[in-house]
Amino acid sequence: MILLTSYHRVAEAQAYWPDSLRASYGRRTKYGDYFNALHGSKNHAEALREIHFFFPNMIVGPLLRHWQVNDYIQKHLVGTLQPALAALARERPAEPILWLAEYLLKNNPNEPALGPQSQEIRDDPRCHTPVPSEISTRD
Repeated sequence: MILLTSYHRVAEAQAYWPDSLRASYGRRTKYGDYFNALHGSKNHAEALREIHFFFPNMIVGPLLRHWQVNDYIQKHLVGTLQPALAALARERPAEPILWLAEYLLKNNPNEPALGPQSQEIRDDPRCHTPVPSEISTRD
């Protein structure tokens, strides 16, 4: 975290970590002090305390362990993304992001698959109105 945000004070960040976010986005005011552009908590417990201070009704979920993240990726992403990325590599389209988006829309595993209608459902007389009723023909 220190590499991203660096020291707590903008002047120190600009002196010792000039490529850090705090050094890049912290600004000096006309009074000589600095506006800090971001905040980073020292640890998880302090982050929870600060979140609940600003957002008292917010529910903060637990941090996932490395194996939990891997399980989620394997369960929910690999089965969909792996064939999509393989097809993308085979096709090599001019607009790969758009192509991938369209591929994922067409091959969405969460989209219900509609099977062909059977002949008896299409021919069911209850589904057709051969003669319109008087109510439907009135203007």
